[in-house]
Amino acid sequence: MKRFVLMGVLFSIILASCNMGAFEERQASLSFSFAVPLKTTVTKAVSLPDTNSFILLVKSNTGETLYNGLYGSRPAEIKVPAGTYEVSVRSIEFDKPAFETPQYGDSKVIVVSNGEKVSIAFLCKQLNSGMRFSFSENFLKKYNSGYLLLEQEAGNLEYLFTEQRTAYLKAGNVSICHKSNTGSVPLFCRTLGAGEIHNITLEASAAESASEFTIKVDTTVVYINEKVVIGDEFSGDDGSSAQKAVSVSQAKNRIGDTLWVWGYIIGGDMSSSSVTFVGPFTKDSHIAIAENASEKSRDACFSVELSKTAVKNALNLVANPSNLGRKVFLKGVVVESYFGLNGLKKVSEYSM
Repeated sequence: MKRFVLMGVLFSIILASCNMGAFEERQASLSFSFAVPLKTTVTKAVSLPDTNSFILLVKSNTGETLYNGLYGSRPAEIKVPAGTYEVSVRSIEFDKPAFETPQYGDSKVIVVSNGEKVSIAFLCKQLNSGMRFSFSENFLKKYNSGYLLLEQEAGNLEYLFTEQRTAYLKAGNVSICHKSNTGSVPLFCRTLGAGEIHNITLEASAAESASEFTIKVDTTVVYINEKVVIGDEFSGDDGSSAQKAVSVSQAKNRIGDTLWVWGYIIGGDMSSSSVTFVGPFTKDSHIAIAENASEKSRDACFSVELSKTAVKNALNLVANPSNLGRKVFLKGVVVESYFGLNGLKKVSEYSM
């Protein structure tokens, strides 16, 4: 992930002094400077944002704004009393989806005490997320008019089939729809993480549903490459075999049935209120799966009990940490609640 360092220095804590019995209030002065980017964190030939155009915001814990403006236009120093302050920098304001608008920044909460000099460092990284789409010949034949509509609470963005730019969105949930003169058709949803770029290829429906998923880690951002098959057949599987496995969302409507379910192993170490998405893991009795390999929402997870020895030995994340992110097909009984979520128990078979 591309990183560069913004240094902010708090200094000159002014001690109180007495003059003819009068007491002078103790204060501190805040000044800031950018350090030279670390060469070890920038490995690609990319241009960093102009630091003078960054937005610097300094606020007290009471909500008072002491400075909100361009870093290049900041005063030489900001005098503040001892206390707690929120300090942040942003390369741009980003309120709604837009093309070619990566946002970098970081924020800190600092405590300034009397007689103390405090220095802070911001590690600026990408805060929003990106999406790029490519379209197969079959997809363009089936959806030969209209465009994609990327929908978020913050706003929507039209993505034409000829678009070559990267669409940047708020980290979080996004819905992808096909928009035409006849109306809007939902295609699929994704959860975007900060600093991720999702490269998605859209294919028209085939005989069976499919989602081919890989993750490529880059020094600038995390690139997630995916192929999604769209079509009526996507919901036609009955769970009778691994080849006809149902998705997690479909399985939630099959409580009590024994069937095959597919999903991505996204975590473990579950409780009645939490899921751990990052290793190392300590519990080998269960895993969590989801339809999206980058899922980070507990509500979208499907809990899976690993009771059979052969299944546990092959799938648990304690002994097999490399399973994290892999697609898996499981045969078991769908239950209404396991760790407070819909889940799968008595798993007897699996395929990866």
